[in-house]
Amino acid sequence: MIRTARLIFCDNEHGMGDVCFPDVYGQSGPELTANFLESKTAQELRKAARKEGWGVINGADYCPGCMECM
Repeated sequence: MIRTARLIFCDNEHGMGDVCFPDVYGQSGPELTANFLESKTAQELRKAARKEGWGVINGADYCPGCMECM
């Protein structure tokens, strides 16, 4: 089975993908697998990200920490 997962990466200067939604870096195996199996659409992913404090400004995605500074 091949699945594709969508992730949102912060467009601010966090290096190369250091901050993303969902946070795959802090997840365990089952949580990470669940993200791949859910296969959310881009619209569903952005809606979930907004609930966690993510935002879009001028077409760029920003994490909660960056949104506080804007």
